[in-house]
Amino acid sequence: MTADADGWERPIPHFSLDPFAGCQTVNGLASDLVRSALHKHVRMGRVEQSVRAAMELARTDEAHEHMLWQRLRVIAAEDIGLGTPEAIAVVAALHGSAELFGHATYERLEMAAQAAGYLATVPKDPTVGEIMQVVLHEDRVVDIPAEAVDIHTERGQVEGRTMYDWFTTGTAVHPEVAGRDRTWHHRLDDLYFELDPPADGQR
Repeated sequence: MTADADGWERPIPHFSLDPFAGCQTVNGLASDLVRSALHKHVRMGRVEQSVRAAMELARTDEAHEHMLWQRLRVIAAEDIGLGTPEAIAVVAALHGSAELFGHATYERLEMAAQAAGYLATVPKDPTVGEIMQVVLHEDRVVDIPAEAVDIHTERGQVEGRTMYDWFTTGTAVHPEVAGRDRTWHHRLDDLYFELDPPADGQR
């Protein structure tokens, strides 16, 4: 922590630790404010403003462009989330395509513009990111459910769990696709009962 951050006790890093604090973009705007504006414009679905922010960062220099793509990926995970789960893959593909062209070329800028505009447009569900923040701030520890104590673990083997126990409890999924073909599931149920039955010998 730098001298400017002495005594800083708030739950966010001090601006003196931000490499873009004090920097300016190609048009003389504060770099950290443009980065913040990008995030807020995308969150609120403001397509043109999202593209403007992306262009401001992408045209400044390679360091700002790299930061832009980092931020776009964070937005895809944090804010878009399960609303459009493929968003992170779309942004990654556009980033990869951008790298085929030179810095600040039209084609390279087009990829960044498409990524920012796309993220602004798509449905958003930040629930998982919100859960993560609560978990981190409250230091919540994962529960170990009964079905986790299976034959793949030391405790499960010590307690006599079998492959059949694992198959009947540890492979259940939810939500499961309605009406899926369960033919192979039933066949495996029979196979595991023969190969490694439960201790009581009962289904």
